[in-house]
Amino acid sequence: MELVAFIIALAIAYQALKGYRLTKQRTLWYVHFSFGVLSAGLLIDSLAGFIGIAARTLRGTIAFTAIGYSIYFFAQLLGYSILIYAYVSQTRTLNISTSPVLLASLFGFATLQVAPGIVGRLFGPLEYHPVSEILLLFLVFYVAVQTGTNYSATKDRNAFLVFLAFLLLALSHLLFILQLISPLLFVIGHLLQLSGFVSFLAMLLRVTRNQ
Repeated sequence: MELVAFIIALAIAYQALKGYRLTKQRTLWYVHFSFGVLSAGLLIDSLAGFIGIAARTLRGTIAFTAIGYSIYFFAQLLGYSILIYAYVSQTRTLNISTSPVLLASLFGFATLQVAPGIVGRLFGPLEYHPVSEILLLFLVFYVAVQTGTNYSATKDRNAFLVFLAFLLLALSHLLFILQLISPLLFVIGHLLQLSGFVSFLAMLLRVTRNQ
């Protein structure tokens, strides 16, 4: 599913750039950069998974999978942080509380990379790790709240699609955290992630079509 998500994320980055060139809205430039980073992370994660399978050894598979997801996790962290800056700046509600959100997430990422053994003993493999997914959920939920506030003020259909996209992404990360309860939640989480990307892409297609 990472490969499908990569294709959609790349399409979002392209449409955001196209929208920026048409409207000169700075938010679309940040969206382009954010999803460009996310698509690169998804591509690397997918390629690492394929290489890990081709290695035909358990150690090789685990190593490549861990490297691929670590890069993808960092890409998500950076991409979502860019979106927080973009949407919070757009609504002019950026305040001092945003800095601790980003700093806590970056500190959490550094902790996971420096002490993977300790974290691994507590929760298991790094891939779709509960701690890393909680950090990502925190970031995405923050953006969802901001875009939801924007939609409640404007009642605009495009604003609703953006809010829906981030709400679905937040739910996907929540299910990734809860996947230990049932493997089905992991699959549903990926489907929600894809749905969130599609919702975002639909909004951008509306923007570019109306110009």
